[in-house]
Parts: sequence; C-alpha cells; structure tokens
Amino acid sequence: MKIFVRHIVMSVVATFVVGCQGFQMPQSPLLATFERKTGHIVYVGLDNNIYTMNQAGQDIVMITDQSVPGNDISDDITYFYPAWSPNGEQLAFVGYRRANDRSVEASLYTARYDGKEFSRVFSEPGKQPFYVYWLPDSGDISLLSGAAGDDRFVMDIVSVDGSASQEISRGIPFYWAWAPDGDALIAHKSSRPGAETGSTSLSLVQVGDKVIDTSLNIRPSLFQSPVFSPDGKYFVAGIQNSAGGGKLVLVEETGDRRQILDDIEGQAAFDWSPDGDRIAYMSGSPTVYGMVGELTLIDLTDIENPLVSDTNASGVIAFFWDNSGDKLAYFSIGEAKISNGVTQEFVLELSVLDVDSGEIMRLTGLRPTDAFMTQIVPHFDQYQRSSTIWSPNDRYLVINSMTEDNRPGIFVIDATGNFQPRLANYGVMPFWSRK
Repeated sequence: MKIFVRHIVMSVVATFVVGCQGFQMPQSPLLATFERKTGHIVYVGLDNNIYTMNQAGQDIVMITDQSVPGNDISDDITYFYPAWSPNGEQLAFVGYRRANDRSVEASLYTARYDGKEFSRVFSEPGKQPFYVYWLPDSGDISLLSGAAGDDRFVMDIVSVDGSASQEISRGIPFYWAWAPDGDALIAHKSSRPGAETGSTSLSLVQVGDKVIDTSLNIRPSLFQSPVFSPDGKYFVAGIQNSAGGGKLVLVEETGDRRQILDDIEGQAAFDWSPDGDRIAYMSGSPTVYGMVGELTLIDLTDIENPLVSDTNASGVIAFFWDNSGDKLAYFSIGEAKISNGVTQEFVLELSVLDVDSGEIMRLTGLRPTDAFMTQIVPHFDQYQRSSTIWSPNDRYLVINSMTEDNRPGIFVIDATGNFQPRLANYGVMPFWSRK
C-alpha cells in the first residue's frame, strides 16, 4: 500500500462541450486544497490497480500494487469492478490473475479505504466474478460470476473476512435488489439462456443458514433490476398486462398486494429515492447506446394515491439519485460533433434535476469512456443498487470522460454549476463512498 499526497491539483483538460447553464468560475488549486472534503472516491487506475482519493485529487492511496502492465509473469493481476461498503469503510473488487498456461483465475478482494487489511476473500475454480454488491450491513458481499460449463450466471454471498461463502442462485439474465435488513432479496432472472419477455421470473429469496427461493406470481415486463423501498415494506417491478404492454407496480415484500403506479412503454428502469418519497423511472426503446427515454417522477408521499408527473428530461440514458432524495443527476444524449459530414465524437450531457421545483441545470458535456458506456450504462439500474456518483454531502459528482489527449479522465463536478469541472486523475469506474 502506498500513499501519495498531492498539493497542486491538475489543471482541467479541455474535454467538455462548450456551453453550460450560466457562468462557471474557473477551478483554482487553492480551492481544491482548502474546500471541505467529503467521503472518498475509488477508481481503477491506468495501471489496472485500485486507488482511492478525495475530491481534490489529493491523498491518493494505492490499494493494490501487484499489476505490471505488459508483464507476462504468473502473478500479474488486473483489478476491476470496485464497490464501496455502505458504511464507507471498506472496498471490494475483483482481481484477475493470468497463469503461465494463459488460464485466468478470478478472485474477490477486500481492503479498507486507506489500503489496510487487504485480503483475498473468495476464489472458486470455474467462477469469474464481474459485479460486486455489498449487503446493507457492510458485513457480507454478494457477487455475480460467469460459470464454466454453464451458460447461466451464479450469485454468491461471501463474508467480509472470507470465512464463509454461499451460492444463492443461478440464472441469465440475473438482477437483484437487497431488502434494507439484508435478510432477503428480490431476484429477476431466467433459468435458461436467451430468455425473452415473459420467460423471466421474479422471486423472493430469503438467505441465512438455508436459502429459501419463493417464486412470485408476477409476469415481468421489460426491465432489469427491481428495487426495494427504503423501509423494506415494498418493492417496485414491471409486469406485463393482458394486452402485452407493461405496468409499473408497487408490490408488498411478500408479493401479495399490488398497486399499479403507471403504464410503461418499452423497456423501463427505475429507482426509489433514499428518503422514500419518490420513484424516478424512465422508459423507452433499446438503442445502440442502451435504453434511451424520458424521465418521470412518481410522488409516494401518500402511498395510496401516487402522483405521476412528467419532467423535461428527455433523451436520458442513465440517472442517479443524490443521497437526500432532492435531486437527480442524469446523462442524456448530446449533439455529436460533425466534421465534413462525418460524426467525430459521441457526446453525453450531464444535468441535475431538482425534483421539488422541476428546474433542470445542465452542468457539462462529456465524451464517455468505453468502460462507462459498456459496463455502467447498459446496467445502470443494477449499479444504482450498489454504487453512487454523488458525494456524501450531495455537493459534487464524479464522472468518467475522455480528455483532450484521449485518456480516460476522472472529473469532479460541482453540482451547483458554479465552477468548471475539475480533472482529479486518470482512470475508469470512479464511484463515491456513501459516507
């Protein structure tokens, strides 16, 4: 473990699309140094190691130190898929070790945010983890893996100290959401590859010494990850109606009582606000970029009488609630740069929606990295369950964008829109701790 302390912040590289809402002050190295720090950011560096830092790009901690780019030795490890524990104290991530026979061994590792207590906690022949999702109590970790000799994915639970592991279920696709108490989850999966609409299923899975998987009498529509209410009394899913369309429904944890929230067209993705007052969802058709649609809010202050309201957020490709439930950060399709009739760049725009006033503030444009477009965007509703791009105090956002010299940059964005984006470092898959 190595610690690097930076006293001067890197200057902002001219990456972002010109034109933001209002005037933005230039960043100052002194501002970054003296502003109040909030939580930590984890990311994968360009050397395939895991790092943490603060929002100023300072106090960098090298969590892993075993990757040797271009080296062909047996202990060369590539690290990826970092995830914070809910308490913000620990990290889990996957390491891929290539042996001399060119085979790949995948393992799950954990470490504290400061690099201490680094440990390999799970490795099983034939399993290749690729998604990490901590349980709510920060004591156990769930992960999804590819399985050798099986077309289905496999979901396991691993204790944080590596003393025990338990296979929970298999399926493809496989999406899930933990109940707040961590004793149960709602799984959306299929038992066979190539499942079409209507052939996936929802089940309530109770975990403990024994796994109890109870299929719910619900015919899912086109969506990926279900979501629990913050109090654990309900979950939200998409169901098919008799005409073959879809409806967004509120379901009691047992799967018994259901309440229709809204009709949905095409595929849907949704998330519950942390304060429990609202659900945000988008629906639309799959595109080459992932699902693109309009953002809609459902007020559940009176849960018996949900109030649906449209927003002016369109062309949305992914969204993330802040920690208070007051704002939504969302990415939408921007105008591509065209030269001589040929599209030169694919551009996203980052905006923030104030859910009380309905005001939208456009913060910046960005050229997304491959990691963001291929790993996060297609499954952003599942990543909503396990990760956040918001700082704990809801003042900043962390995003991944290509720089002018075509390197993946990690940028910290002032969510008030008062300051220009700050280049904090280089790497991919940045996420903020929740505390």
